[in-house]
Amino acid sequence: MRRILIWIAVMGMLGGAQDKKPKGPELEFVQVSVHRVDDQLLAADGSIKNTSIKTLNKVQLVFEFFAPGKQSITIQKGAPEPNSIGPGDLVEFHLQLRAPARAVEVLMGAEEGSGRDLRVGKPGPYPVE
Repeated sequence: MRRILIWIAVMGMLGGAQDKKPKGPELEFVQVSVHRVDDQLLAADGSIKNTSIKTLNKVQLVFEFFAPGKQSITIQKGAPEPNSIGPGDLVEFHLQLRAPARAVEVLMGAEEGSGRDLRVGKPGPYPVE
């Protein structure tokens, strides 16, 4: 009898683990364009969409730049306007960043003001033109 109860408990734990679905993105990069303004500056333009069911506050966009050969060079952050993005809202961003030498592509991420990383859709990589 004891073996049957243990077997039922183990099967219940295994069955519950299979039912979990991966969560979708909270923020999606709809469009991203990064190009050099001069030797010192990059212009990052694009749009993001809040795909979650809650308002995202104090969003920071995270730019990880890579050199040829996929070598990470630096990470920079910038905040889009407005300060909060409601569910389903599409927001454009226009940011200026320091131009890292040898950067050829960028991978995107995002975090809330509390420092919590957001799940993002279409993170790239995007070319640095």
